[in-house]
Amino acid sequence: REEILEPIGLSDQIFVGAPEDVQGRCSDIHAFEDNVMVATDLNTIEWRTAGAPGSGGYATAYGMAAFYQMLLAGGVLNGTRILSPRVIQFAARNHTGDRVDHGMGMPMHRGIGPHVRGYTPTIRGLGTIAWPSTYGHGGAGTSYSWADPESDVSFSYISNCMAPEPWHTVRLDKISNLAHASIVEL
Repeated sequence: REEILEPIGLSDQIFVGAPEDVQGRCSDIHAFEDNVMVATDLNTIEWRTAGAPGSGGYATAYGMAAFYQMLLAGGVLNGTRILSPRVIQFAARNHTGDRVDHGMGMPMHRGIGPHVRGYTPTIRGLGTIAWPSTYGHGGAGTSYSWADPESDVSFSYISNCMAPEPWHTVRLDKISNLAHASIVEL
């Protein structure tokens, strides 16, 4: 937090493990169980403060969109550089090719952190009409954030509902497609 988020002004927007003093800002995560929406086991103070890999990050949509805007700006946000352009290019590169991701059942074009849209017909969350260079990541609660280097637009959708497949992927693609379709070049 001190070395990355504070210098760019996002330390009150993005948390890996939510401190106790921000617990009131965390929405409870819900999931479908027998076609009924119920709270999950992820809603305890212990879970939220742990910062567990894979689902221990908490953020606002503003914070994630601003973070991705920093990536698009070559590592600079609010006049402060925290990453070099070369590090971002390396992290946002497709390191896995078109290999099928066993967890997702489709190619995910994994970078170092985010994944890249690429050219395959399906990829989760970035939208079916995204530029191939678009990169981003998803989170628990069916949230997604991405950056489009072709238009310099970043986007973040934060939700607290762990939806079942295939509805989840269809919803993410529709939301991202609406965002991509609204980008107008001036």
